[in-house]
Amino acid sequence: MTLPNLTPQGADVALDPMQGTLNDRIRTLAVACGGYALDAPDSFARVDAVPDPWAWDGAQSSMIIPESRANAGSGVAPSVGLNINILALDLGTKTGYALRRRDGAMRYGTVDFTPRKSWTPGQRWARFRGWLADTVATFQIDAIVYERVVFGHSSAASSDVYGGFKALVELAADTHSLTLSSVAVPTVKKHFTGSGRADKDAMMAQAKARGFSPDSHNAADALAILHWAVDQERKA
Repeated sequence: MTLPNLTPQGADVALDPMQGTLNDRIRTLAVACGGYALDAPDSFARVDAVPDPWAWDGAQSSMIIPESRANAGSGVAPSVGLNINILALDLGTKTGYALRRRDGAMRYGTVDFTPRKSWTPGQRWARFRGWLADTVATFQIDAIVYERVVFGHSSAASSDVYGGFKALVELAADTHSLTLSSVAVPTVKKHFTGSGRADKDAMMAQAKARGFSPDSHNAADALAILHWAVDQERKA
């Protein structure tokens, strides 16, 4: 597989749902890109030219706007053959996400839903539901793709969290009339790295080779899911 030579994208600390929503301190920056204006936090600073890692026939020029507030790679790139806004999810207590809008704007990172002592039993679900609804609305998501995981008997806690979040994703898709699909873990790994048995380090290395700076293997997995989803959409 030939990979474009990409300038690394910045990422900082994990996004904490306790700090508010993605609408926090949002202002609109007019970015000349297909008639769209990219919504961006006040902390967005410089603009660098980088290629689009999902461009057809090699890399194309684009813009990346680093964000210092949260762990979210963010950028704007021209879109070729893609007319929907896609959100990819690696579901879990530390959920990895990656989204790409039809104008090429990208955002990725990790959201930590680890329960705090002050949380009631339903707080984890309420906070995930709120974060997901806010993300769908803010970025006008059309389709959600999540990784389909099969757990063993020793993973009861992880299975419970995954199942709860999966149910909320299904509910959000139904509520907002979104296209919903899932993809098996080996399929994502093979599509992203060439091996269906790639481990976490290999997935992280591949994400970095494509110019991203994921803060966790969850974010790297979400980027891999998005990579698969974009490819499927372009083939459709």
